[in-house]
Amino acid sequence: MLLALSLLGGCRDNTGAPIRIVLGPAATDELTLTPRASLAELIEISPTESALLLTLTSAERTCDASAPAEPDAASVALRLWLPGAAKLEPGTYPLLQGSLPGDKPFAVAKVLLNGRRHELRAGGDLQLTQVDLGPQGTVEGLLKLEFVGDATDPATRVSGHFLAHFCRINRLR
Repeated sequence: MLLALSLLGGCRDNTGAPIRIVLGPAATDELTLTPRASLAELIEISPTESALLLTLTSAERTCDASAPAEPDAASVALRLWLPGAAKLEPGTYPLLQGSLPGDKPFAVAKVLLNGRRHELRAGGDLQLTQVDLGPQGTVEGLLKLEFVGDATDPATRVSGHFLAHFCRINRLR
């Protein structure tokens, strides 16, 4: 049994699950991102506000350093705002645009694709299915970010499962 457990641990894949990105109608606006790094950071900004930062990227990156920028790197960066007494826990958090004040948790997201940053429009949500704040903890969930499009902006979608490892948990106390 010990041998079987060690084989399972030795075979663990360091890459993440595929994330589907669609930023417009052109073929160059679409990509399936297989993250080479999936990192998380929890920051207590004040006694009444915290933020979870998630980075899913095709570039080599560790908690301590990132490799030199790759011109064709792609990434999804999310910020989950936790105002008031909100704690980081499994749940569904709506994707909004910009930094809106409020008393309910919400997420904002940016995508780096083809050397350009795109802030995602409001729509869809970030679902956290598991949160482990212990040493070597992780956060796991689903991206279901979708803007249906309008007369001036095309429809966008970022979807897929993620598992990110905590680099830092910065607490005020």
